[in-house]
Amino acid sequence: MPPESVLFIPVSSPSGIGEYVRSMIIASALKKQWPDINIHFILNKQVSYFSSCPYTVHGCDNSPTKAVKVVNSIIKRLRPDLIIFDASGRAKQFAQAKAIGAKVAFISQHNKKRNRGLKLNRLINTDVHWVAQPDYCMKPLNLWQGAKLKFFNKLPPKNIGPVFELKGKDYQQQLLQRFNLEPSQYILFNAGSGGHILDKGLAARMYFEAAEIMAKHYSIKCIMIFGDNYPEKLPASNDVICIKNTTSPDFISLLANAMICVISAGDTLLQCIALKKLCVAAAISPDQPIRLKLCQSQQWVKAAEANTQSLIKQIKIILNDKKGQIHKDVVHYHPSDNGLETIKKDIDLLFKFSH
Repeated sequence: MPPESVLFIPVSSPSGIGEYVRSMIIASALKKQWPDINIHFILNKQVSYFSSCPYTVHGCDNSPTKAVKVVNSIIKRLRPDLIIFDASGRAKQFAQAKAIGAKVAFISQHNKKRNRGLKLNRLINTDVHWVAQPDYCMKPLNLWQGAKLKFFNKLPPKNIGPVFELKGKDYQQQLLQRFNLEPSQYILFNAGSGGHILDKGLAARMYFEAAEIMAKHYSIKCIMIFGDNYPEKLPASNDVICIKNTTSPDFISLLANAMICVISAGDTLLQCIALKKLCVAAAISPDQPIRLKLCQSQQWVKAAEANTQSLIKQIKIILNDKKGQIHKDVVHYHPSDNGLETIKKDIDLLFKFSH
């Protein structure tokens, strides 16, 4: 029988938004599959999207991972059938989830986080572990990790790649018309959630500067999505389409139709690769340099330094690629399936034989 209630506990901080967006995508997919399901989120009260989440929200004064007592109290009270920890959670929270009889899923997004999920005090209380990275971004499990999985009869973590939802062509066309854009005739700029700060200030501001230069001097339409966590007023521009934020389906549709995507090296980079898009990326947070280097080694991204001049330089390399070799490399890459489908199938299996 399907789950009656699901509790999502994503990492939620004022600087990042990727885990929350991923959880929202999964929540929307589960709601479509099981319309009567009750969906709950535990979120940090300080995040900008706290009041805009369309599901039932339970707040804590810090990251849910740090709010052990608050989170465990909510778990006890709600008694959900499924709890999804997205890059979050202490061992005591995992234990509490199993104590009330919930199925427990954990999502990690890099080797360090995956290793944390494979520690005994989390492993024994986890039913399924998804890694939101493709195989080429992850190290093989070591012998000790493999032995633990075998001894406790646990399935190994699954490298599922990026998680996203791509709407149909009609939806995409209507979206482009709203912004007066044509397929493959614009460059999309986005520096993640908008809250990342570099030595010279906000990363989003740097990306916007690059967008203005490209729009003014190269007569290319540019759209800049600043992100939910961008703390300043949006700049007025006659050259660049400036958007604070958009829904996840709209964001993916805009990525899918762009000529070039200029992004950070977070989850969006993997989404662009899965969509076979030409992209320029810079690392703007501590977990991104390794991912960027791995993707660059496969020639699926033009890596830039985190400054305006470097972003523009890499964009121009793509624009000047007369032989089309860069595009050829991207198009001939066959990425793993959208991780959302794997997650939906695994959740269905978790509850297929439950009574």
